[in-house]
Order: sequence, then structure tokens, then C-alpha cells
Amino acid sequence: MSDAPLPPYSPPPAVPSYSPEPAHDEQTVEHTPRAHSHPTGNYIKQCGHDAVVLAEQDPHAKFPTYGRNATINGFVSLEDRETVSDVVLKIKGKMDVIAIGASLTTKLIDSSYTVWSSENSRTSICPSALPFTVALPTKFRDFDGMSFPLPPSYDVPGTTDSGVFFKTCYTLSVTITRTRSRKFQFLTKHKTIHIPFTYSPRTRPWRPIQPFSDFMSDIKTSPAEFRQVLAQMKPRPKSLVQPIDLHLFLPIVEIFGLGDTIPFHVQLTGPVASLREFVPNSDTALGKTTIAGSLVRQIVVELNGRKALRNIVIGDAKLCSRPPGAAADMREASLDWDGEVRSNANAMVGMFDAGCVRIQDFLVIELHPPNIQTTTEFTTLRHSHPIKLVTESWLDSSAHRDDPR
Repeated sequence: MSDAPLPPYSPPPAVPSYSPEPAHDEQTVEHTPRAHSHPTGNYIKQCGHDAVVLAEQDPHAKFPTYGRNATINGFVSLEDRETVSDVVLKIKGKMDVIAIGASLTTKLIDSSYTVWSSENSRTSICPSALPFTVALPTKFRDFDGMSFPLPPSYDVPGTTDSGVFFKTCYTLSVTITRTRSRKFQFLTKHKTIHIPFTYSPRTRPWRPIQPFSDFMSDIKTSPAEFRQVLAQMKPRPKSLVQPIDLHLFLPIVEIFGLGDTIPFHVQLTGPVASLREFVPNSDTALGKTTIAGSLVRQIVVELNGRKALRNIVIGDAKLCSRPPGAAADMREASLDWDGEVRSNANAMVGMFDAGCVRIQDFLVIELHPPNIQTTTEFTTLRHSHPIKLVTESWLDSSAHRDDPR
């Protein structure tokens, strides 16, 4: 091994500032559009003659928004600079949980940065613009020292029925300290500019949704594109009828964007005598709809070794019946429904796990015997199948190579 000294190291030059638009001496050679346009404006929060300016934001938004691995770029604009002694930037995040007669507040972020200080500056007068760059963490640690991904901004108001309250919030603040005069520097006053911001990490499915054109033919030609789930509707005790099998078919990906319409298919199979109750006729004109579907968001809270659940319906399914099918021996039959469901505006974030709080989503199928005028042979079946809702829809990466995740 050679003992020759290493060559001297010279730090690389600073990375030039980036602009999505070409300068006057530049031209665009190739451009691939993003699925989501990247904001290029400035979000400004002013307080008196001072202001905090955040770059790469929608200037008309109520709050600035940052995603996973985001960097907060901006600057502090100041007047009356002669008396400024310190400028401190703080990033805070917290999670509040109330359930089962207990409450818990968890610090998600608690960071402080000195942007400028007269004690450490070569100049006695503060500059009029103080730039800053702060990287957001991607994880936090709970009281047990367990590490979890930083949860998105979310607010679930409490109700008297469930008693479950959950909220995550994030803020950026800049505190400007000024001395009242050069003669009495121990007399100071503080001004703090608070800016709440939205943390919204983006996630998308790993593959697209297989659309249902005609389920009966699709399942035969592309069986690998469907997930089949089986549940059983059992008769009441002492009933002589046989159970009914419920088959739920949905796209194999089982991960869907919040804005996606999710297709699915429900099939009931069993003896004709058992299925007869689910085919309303002239004698059961007052019968109800036999089947219903929905998206249900479940909030799971665990505090002090106890668990609380809260279910919120975030989408109602549309179902359309298909003509009944019969087997060759005419003793077995099937009833079929095509369905689709989409989440509503209340589901503004995808599922996540923050330790003491978990958000998970389900596609729920409910089966109700329609004959309400006579004693039914079956009880209501409620089958819940877990799915994953994420913030984005699937995107063809070959068409959008520069789309940030």
C-alpha cells in the first residue's frame, strides 16, 4: 500500500439556484410534464414591517405545504435592522390524542435554528434579507423510543359517541429579537411570526387498477388481475337452509388513490332454496335492497394498554345487479352485482401508522335479507376487507420520469 499523501481537497462550488423556466440565454431542449405542477411562487407572511417568505409555494394557498424529504427554503425580510440582535427559526410538530378517558401529546418535531445573531456576526447591523434552508425529518420517536414515519397533518374532531380525538399539526415560527436602544441593550423586545404548514407525504400504488369491462369474461381471460375474497352467510340456528357463500372480487393491487374509483364485483352462490330470500318477488314487494357497499375508515387508538376504535364512512358504493345465473343441475345458483366506490372529501390523507394511532381503510359489503314481512332464515352479514388508500393515483413512470414522490 502506498504511503503517498492524499491530494489536497477543494470544496466544490455552490450549486446554482434552480428555476423551472429557462433564462434569457438558455433554451428548453426536452420537457416532460409532471403529473402535478410544482409551485414556483412565494408564500408571504407579514407582521408589521417584517416578513417571512417561503419559496416554491402557492402564494394563494391558506397554508404552505411540504411533502416527504422536503426542504423548507425561504428568507426573513427585515426593517429597522440596526436594533436586531437575534433571528431564530423554529419548526415544531405535535400529535394530540384523546381516547378512553386518557390523553397524550407527542412531539413530532422540535427544532431550533439561529438564522442570525449579532454575537456571531462579523457585521454589527443585520442584513435586510436572511436566507434559510431547513430539511424536514421523515421519522419521529414516541415515548417508548420506537421510530415511526412522520404522520401527515390530520384533524379528527371528537364525538360523544366514540370519544376519540386525534390531531397532528405543524408550525414554522421566526422570532426576531431587538434591543430597545444601543445604550440599553439589556432591554429587548420579541416579535414572533407564526406560520402553520401542512405536511402531506405523497404515496402512489405500485401498479394501475385493472378496469372491469365485463366481469364474467374478464375473470376468465385475466384471472391474475383479480383478488377473490370468500365470506359465508350462515343461517339462523335451527334453520334447515344451507349457508350462502359471498365472493368479493376486486383489483389485485388493493392499493388505490384517494381520487380513484374502485371497481369490485360481488357474487352470492348456494342452493336455490337459500338464495330465494335474496330475490324479491311480487310477494315481497316491500323488500329492501339486499346488498350495500361502502368505504370505511377506521381510527385505532391505543393508550395505556387499552384500545379504542372509531369508524367513519368515507364513501358509499353504487351497485348494479346482473341477471341470476344457474348451474347445470339447477340446484345451485348465483346472484351477481357490479359495484364501484370512491372516497369523499373527508379522506384527505392516506392510511398511516403513528404508533399509538393507526388509520386503516376497508371495503365493506353488507348483505341484508330483503323479506321484512316474514321471518327470515338468515341474519345480516357484514364483511370488511382491508385495502390501502394513498394520496396519489397510479402514474406511468415512463411518461412522467421527473415526477417527485
